[in-house]
Amino acid sequence: MANAMNSYKNAITKESIFTALMIIMEKKDFHKISVTEVTAKAGVSRMAFYRNYEVLEDVITDYLNDCFAEYEKAIERVGLYNSYEVVLLFFSTFKAEKTLLLNLIESKLTYLLLDKCNTFLEDICKTIVCDKSYSPEKEKYTIKFLTGGFFNILIEWIMNDFNESEEYMAELFYEYCK
Repeated sequence: MANAMNSYKNAITKESIFTALMIIMEKKDFHKISVTEVTAKAGVSRMAFYRNYEVLEDVITDYLNDCFAEYEKAIERVGLYNSYEVVLLFFSTFKAEKTLLLNLIESKLTYLLLDKCNTFLEDICKTIVCDKSYSPEKEKYTIKFLTGGFFNILIEWIMNDFNESEEYMAELFYEYCK
């Protein structure tokens, strides 16, 4: 029971740190934000921060890991071979993270998202192209192309303030996956 309580408290601490960082990032350049500032806003100690993270970028990376984990759970519900739904879920998942994404763009930290896209989406893109009779070399480049496409279309969509629906974005990207 004590372990479950510690896990719960740690989750609350991490959520508080992330929320505080997002609030501060809306007003201040990321590279000028200190751990002390974030922990004061979050109402946690610096020790609590350093128990979970080494640097502020880790807060964002950790949260992105959670976003991709939620995306993965959603994919499991619809099935990986339903390409349109997989793409639609991608746009739906990240539309809900507007503040984070805008903060990443404004702070020139989109490379953190790109890194996660490259890591996570590679397997999804591999499944999308696996039924095509590509040579191993063409398959490798096609997977990189699709992974970069997911990332760049997402960034452009955010920059256009999500003017198009998730369904439109999924249909647009799905055309490349056929």
